[in-house]
Amino acid sequence: MSRRGPLVQPVAPNRSQTVRDQHIVSRFYLNKFADGQKYLFAYGLGQKPRRKSTKSLTCELDYFEYAVNGESTDNRYENWFQKIENDAAAIYSTIHSGSGLAYRNQEESWSRFVATLFLRSRKVREQFGPKLLEMIESELFFGEDQVREMQLEFLKQGVFVFADDLRAKVHQVKNEMRAPAFTHLAGIEENIQTIAKNILDKRWFVLEAAPGTIFVTSDCPAQTASIDLERRRLDPGNGFRHPNTAVMLPLSPRKLFYAGPQNMTWKSPTLDVADTLAFNRITVQFAHKAVYASENRPEIQSLVDRELNQVTYGNNAFIPINGG
Repeated sequence: MSRRGPLVQPVAPNRSQTVRDQHIVSRFYLNKFADGQKYLFAYGLGQKPRRKSTKSLTCELDYFEYAVNGESTDNRYENWFQKIENDAAAIYSTIHSGSGLAYRNQEESWSRFVATLFLRSRKVREQFGPKLLEMIESELFFGEDQVREMQLEFLKQGVFVFADDLRAKVHQVKNEMRAPAFTHLAGIEENIQTIAKNILDKRWFVLEAAPGTIFVTSDCPAQTASIDLERRRLDPGNGFRHPNTAVMLPLSPRKLFYAGPQNMTWKSPTLDVADTLAFNRITVQFAHKAVYASENRPEIQSLVDRELNQVTYGNNAFIPINGG
């Protein structure tokens, strides 16, 4: 994963309305699994399923906000993600129906939406965060040569700044850049574009759950799996760029978006029970702390208790292979 300079600015802040209660997983997306009152069932490890409103799920105060060097994000990411969600909402029913999108820009919009659901998750923040912080720290080395260079630049502007003051300011900014929100979001614009391109290069399908079964989703809803074409087996592991990687996103209790290798085919868009359960297993393994479903079913709780959060980035998934 890559990162950019300290303040990525996808869109200008909307100063007329500041949103502080921010949904990690898009509420618009979660509503696709909810009932008419916008409630669904939340499953956790060793817990009884709870009927919860999508308004309260995955909501955290200022999750997408940080301040560095006197500049704050001021809902930049919140507004940017909202634009991506609005674009996806306009084509969601078309995707859900299995119909092809009419325009390339719609395909790009959908790919960005799937990439965003993956990257904005708390699981990505916590499991990729230490590596991203290490990258930032390596770029922030600041020795005496740099102090003298900065002093010289200020002198060229007619300003003398004490070296101790420069060191103190740099120390302050480095501490601000260690904030989890900064390490998570500073390069997210570039990473979303990269993942979206990988999704665009794959072959798309919309698959239907077997009769009597349902798809579940989670607090980290977009997943990947390496595909064994001969055995049609799903194993978490590969990153988005690998040609034998499939990208999956449950769309509703009945439908699932699948972007796989170009030579992949499905005999029927309606899955059998075994394949439906295999997709749900991957969803639960990718989940961080919670799985969401439209119904309270004992078999879902059993799956959660057995498989929740079994995928760990950098351990058994997203391990660089031939360049990552």
